[in-house]
Amino acid sequence: MIVGKTFDEFLTEYLEYLRVIRNYSFHTMNSYKTDLTQLGQYILLQDKEKNNNGGINFNEFDSNFLKSFISDLSDTAVIRKRYTKKSISRKISVVKSFYKFLYKKKYISKNFSVPVIFPRLEKKLPSFLTEKEMENLLNEKHIADVSVLDRAVIELFYSTGIRLSELINLKINNINLINNTIKVLGKGTKERIVPFGKEAGKAINNYISIRKICNLTGSEYLFLNNSGKKLYPMKVNRLIKKNLSLVTDLKKKSPHVLRHTFATHMLDNGADIRAVKDMLGHESLSTTQIYTHLTPERLKKVYKQSHPRA
Repeated sequence: MIVGKTFDEFLTEYLEYLRVIRNYSFHTMNSYKTDLTQLGQYILLQDKEKNNNGGINFNEFDSNFLKSFISDLSDTAVIRKRYTKKSISRKISVVKSFYKFLYKKKYISKNFSVPVIFPRLEKKLPSFLTEKEMENLLNEKHIADVSVLDRAVIELFYSTGIRLSELINLKINNINLINNTIKVLGKGTKERIVPFGKEAGKAINNYISIRKICNLTGSEYLFLNNSGKKLYPMKVNRLIKKNLSLVTDLKKKSPHVLRHTFATHMLDNGADIRAVKDMLGHESLSTTQIYTHLTPERLKKVYKQSHPRA
């Protein structure tokens, strides 16, 4: 039992662990802090003697307590807001990570979060463009009406499947225009090498040429705004939404749709799922498997290749 250590002190130590040891981003740590603060508030509601004015013994907040906390997340009468299964699943993941840390540091006698199970989530297929829609987006008639920056951003998203944060933080020295590869700094500051196609290479070369003409050479980042600063997320989101609106009726029109499109088209055309996993920067193969959904195009292709009388 830890005497005199408050919930906030436990939380601060855990967040420091995430920052220093796990290299989590500021955004991720903020999300963890929000979810765990909610757990701390729930502890206070359940027993006001076990609050931040005195020491807390997490051995008293065992599996049954955690299950009660998770159950009440979907009860508006208790929490005042009913969370979706997806949000609850995320909160469980955060709590499990926190309790794993507490057990590792010997603050609790056993990991009480192990018996807590995730809710069954509905499997939703990712939004993506068809190959025809992508062809229309990148054809000469459409591209002639967009800026060199638009073209380079769209081509690189579709050619590599990188995330928005990875694109805006891409530096010029991370690009190899001879081998057509980029070095990407992904989640958890993990680096990976991703190849890109010749059309993306042409678009990047054109953009770099324009950059030099406009004298935007003082930054280490590849993609810059008119002030010579790296692009901000809202600018890229607007850029992508504007262009996707010309070719698709999808509700979602974001950079992540192009990431989904990259993965879907790669697998549709026979790419090895492990290679796609590595290019996307996924830690687990199960994350990549969401893209193995059977599109009508792939069904037809499999049928023609496999049925004797196709």
